[in-house]
Amino acid sequence: LHRAGKRLPFGIEVVGFAEEEGQRYKATFLGSGALIGQFDMTWLDQVDASGISMRQAMQEAGLRVEDIASLRRDPKDYLGFVEVHIEQGPVLDALDLPLGVVSSINGSVRLMGEVTGQASHAGTTPMGQRRDAAAAVAELILYVELRAAQVPDLVGTVGMLEVPNGSINVVPGRCRFSLDIRATTNEVRDACLADVRAELQRLCERRGVAFTLEETMRAAAAPSAPEWQRRWETAVEALGLPVWRMPSGAGHDAMKLHEAMPQAMLFLRGGNAGISHNPLETITNDDADLCVQAFNQLLAQLA
Repeated sequence: LHRAGKRLPFGIEVVGFAEEEGQRYKATFLGSGALIGQFDMTWLDQVDASGISMRQAMQEAGLRVEDIASLRRDPKDYLGFVEVHIEQGPVLDALDLPLGVVSSINGSVRLMGEVTGQASHAGTTPMGQRRDAAAAVAELILYVELRAAQVPDLVGTVGMLEVPNGSINVVPGRCRFSLDIRATTNEVRDACLADVRAELQRLCERRGVAFTLEETMRAAAAPSAPEWQRRWETAVEALGLPVWRMPSGAGHDAMKLHEAMPQAMLFLRGGNAGISHNPLETITNDDADLCVQAFNQLLAQLA
């Protein structure tokens, strides 16, 4: 725009958000949450696996917690929010399409659980007398896989497993696990979670073990604003490309901005079969250039 000498009848604010994933602390969308005034100050007292509080980590990074409140934006000052992101999945690569228009961001819920049984000798405890915590979680994992496969665009994942103080010759007495469920609607997500809870209750009673399950994050599904989704579609068409509409299985900061203003996303094809959260994740310069062109097309529609 600058090189072309173009000026727009509105300003553009570019923002880089911090920590949408919630990996280090039990808190997600820290940056985008602050932008819409939803940063929970009690998060600052959470500690990570090394005992470092969020407050301390921010201070060590040269940040001031006193500045968080000032980050809040007034939605009345904005036309909307758009985000371009790598797909992080295999769909566009399989279709040989460089761009995809996001129709909705899946709603998600995350939980941390623990099953408690009885640690015992692996050689002397008969199979029928075991209270194996890890076996109970293994059974739950298979149920999650089967249950999520029954509904299109519903996914369920147990991505973390831990047997504390486990040993090769000990029947596991404890097993910790994570649970991540996502769907295009909150209703489908919540129905799956209810079934998983019920199945966990049943199998734990049958196996003589106990469990705890703590919800650590819940994000509502975020359908794209229809008028903004159409703008992305028009932009893609203007480049001579087919318009492919698709939901986003991954969470994005756009779903937090969705709570305050219209939002819509554009996906960029990922190479290597769309693999993500992996060193093989990649994009091409040509596809990135198409994203820039599509963004310019969207701005031209607004101007």
